[in-house]
Formats: sequence, structure tokens, C-alpha cells
Amino acid sequence: MPSGFQQNINQLAPGFFRVVLTMTSTTYYPTTGGAENDRGGVTPNSSDSFSTANLPTTLAYGQNRARGNMRFRNIVNALSGLADCQILDIEVDSDESNGDAQATTLAFTAKFDRPDFIPATGTDIASGSITTQAGYIKNEVAKAIRLSTTATVRVYNGSTGTDNMLPITVTHTGATASQTLGTVAVTLIDGTELTTADSSGDAE
Repeated sequence: MPSGFQQNINQLAPGFFRVVLTMTSTTYYPTTGGAENDRGGVTPNSSDSFSTANLPTTLAYGQNRARGNMRFRNIVNALSGLADCQILDIEVDSDESNGDAQATTLAFTAKFDRPDFIPATGTDIASGSITTQAGYIKNEVAKAIRLSTTATVRVYNGSTGTDNMLPITVTHTGATASQTLGTVAVTLIDGTELTTADSSGDAE
């Protein structure tokens, strides 16, 4: 029996991907026009994330905030479906300074404990070719942004100062599939590959 430390080749070798959404275009991520289903952008912040002085001032703004939060949840669900995933290091730009404001940039790190489960080939939602894992993740994020979803969620009504459970629907923003893809960037920032040794001691 060999002595000394033996590396377990089944141990996890996580991969880290940085995801950045650029939502500066009000054509792709509308900010005005009331509480239509394509408003709200993408945000991890619900009304609870703001102080009393900075809560949404109207029901429409509260609905839009709920929609942005639902799109972010759709992204998390999509990435979790690929492999064991954790969302880390979330950054939202300072434009989202209050409950009425809509973020123009969102960034986060997706950590996958088993990145080998993530495909590296396929066809994206704009009929383009996927050739890397980062490209596959990018497509999943874009699909989640465009996913039509209806759920009953808590919505803050600034006109009455109350929280209400309301049915909220999100649809894709006004962009085409290609345009939505263009607002998403994904970069592999760290991926650790296990190195094992064969019986002669040579690295494999």
C-alpha cells in the first residue's frame, strides 16, 4: 500500500466566471412608460434593500422593481440548473440609488463547483455558434433575461406605503435576441485543473 498523502482525484475543482450586464440602452432595457411588463431591468435588489426614505414612490415603480428582481432570480435559477452554482461578489452601479431608479450595470461572479458539467458547444438564442463554456453561460443568462414569467410576489406601493402580494409578469425587454446577447459579457476568471500522477510519478 502506498504511503504518504494521496490526492483524491474526485475532489472539486471549481470554475469562476464573471458576468457583466450592461443595461445603459433604454431601448433594450426600458425605464419609462409606467409599469409595462418589459420594465425594471435586472437587479438583485428588492424594495427591502432600500431605506424608508428611498423606497419606490408609486405602485408602478414598486412593480418595476419586482420585475427586475424576478429577472435576476430567473438568471440564478438558470445558472443553478447547469451545475452546483453560487453567486458571489454582486455589484450594482450607483445609478440604482433609490427604489425608483433602474440599474444600468450589474456584475457578479458565478462559482461552479463542478464546471465540467457545463457544455462548451451549442447554438445560442440568436442562432450563433457556442464554442466555450463562457459562451454557454452567456446564452443561459440572456435566455433568462428574456424569459416570460408570472409569479405572485411582494410589491411595495409607495402611494399607500404598504406591501402587497400581487401577480407580476415579466416579458423580455424591447431588444431582439441578438441585442440581449450583446448586453451580456461572461469571462472565465479562474478555473483550477487537477493534476494527478501515474504510477511512475509522472504528471498526467
